[in-house]
Amino acid sequence: MNVLIVDDEPLAIELLEGYVLKMTGFTLIGKCSNALEAFSILNKEQVDAIFLDINMPEITGIGFLKMLKNPPLIVLTTAYSEYAADSYNYDVVDYLLKPITFERFAVATNKLLNTTIQKKDNAKPEDDILFVRSEGKMTKVDLRDLYIVEGYKNYVRLWIGNEKIIVHNTMKNVEEFLKQNPAFLRVHKSYIINMKYVSEVFGNCIKVKNETIVIGPTFKNEIEIALQKYDQL
Repeated sequence: MNVLIVDDEPLAIELLEGYVLKMTGFTLIGKCSNALEAFSILNKEQVDAIFLDINMPEITGIGFLKMLKNPPLIVLTTAYSEYAADSYNYDVVDYLLKPITFERFAVATNKLLNTTIQKKDNAKPEDDILFVRSEGKMTKVDLRDLYIVEGYKNYVRLWIGNEKIIVHNTMKNVEEFLKQNPAFLRVHKSYIINMKYVSEVFGNCIKVKNETIVIGPTFKNEIEIALQKYDQL
């Protein structure tokens, strides 16, 4: 299990790093002191779990967690017990109160492993494959090739490679289904796009392959958060 430590206290990072190195089956993939650094690591590395401090400058641990569309397993760490009850609203695996003992840390890692095993047991085969009913037949769709979902009242048009498939469904249902895939982002009431196919963002527009889509006013913040996950020069 690849682990990331995010904490603005060097001594806390050093303590957790020492604990991780003692645990069989865990690899420290990175350590950083703020949310922006964590975004960069998540974009480059496969991170299975994060030991995340709550009290950090600029962006708190909870604020960082809210920005993640499809977060890894999370263990929150803090010196303040009053956050405990609220933390479980974010589906965290465990909550460690500082100073963290090795015994308590070991309990948290055991919970991480058990949660991973449960997710594997419940995982659906071929998560990137979807079958849709269109024109009286079932058509297989590879979500990796899907770059735009366009809504028309009770219909959606799926842009896949050089094809456009019309399906009797709603944008709300499609958006709910695609939430499990972090590549997809709603940018307008009538459009969901695959971030892997975005080539430009300019003004109020986003270019997906050769198509230019106007960003809806209520979706600008989601675009900014999504772009923070990528390196920028």
